[in-house]
This record gives sequence, structure tokens and C-alpha cells, in this order.
Amino acid sequence: MFSKKRKQKVLEAVSMIKPTSKAALKQQCLYLANLNVEKAEKMYDFLVKDMADIPDVEPASKSFIQNFGSQANGIIKWMRENQDMISQGADFIRGIVAGRNGGAPSAPAGPLPLINE
Repeated sequence: MFSKKRKQKVLEAVSMIKPTSKAALKQQCLYLANLNVEKAEKMYDFLVKDMADIPDVEPASKSFIQNFGSQANGIIKWMRENQDMISQGADFIRGIVAGRNGGAPSAPAGPLPLINE
């Protein structure tokens, strides 16, 4: 039906269809149909009939500041939750450094918690 070269081009074009919304799908159909509205409508109807849950428009993406803020809040929350473990690790490292500098290694700040708690 198609020549080998034409078939490869068609497969590449079809693989480009990655709709994230109905609006994006319409744009991609128009592009693939070389701005032929009738062909694009047929292609869109064919593709969208099995995708009932696709949103009408693109989902809003977070800005850099919003992403950075949420990640920073996550890190701070984790540090608060694991504050005792962090301080024990810091004490352990101080003990190692003091041992290398000729001083006696210091004991951990307190007893370690039970593993099965």
C-alpha cells in the first residue's frame, strides 16, 4: 500500500502524537493533515473516541519558584523529622575527625534507639 520510505514517514508522524489535552490533539491532527481541516477532523474524531478522560486544555504547570518552594519545604520537613539521626551522624563524624587529629574519639551523644521500636 505504502512504499517503504512513505511508510516510515507515516509511522514517524503517528509516533509524534502525544496528546496531553484535546486542544493539543487538535493541533497535532492539523499539523499531520497539512492544515487540511476535513482530514484533521476525521483524524481527531478517530483518536479522541477512545480517550474519554483526556482534559480539554493543558494542565497548568508549576513555576520554578513554586517547585523550588515545595521541594525546600519537603527537605526542611524531613530534617525536622530526622533531627536526632542527623545530630547522631554529626557527632559520629566529629568523633572520627577528632580521632585522626590525635585526640581520643568521643562517644556518641546518647544511647542509640532500639531498631524494632
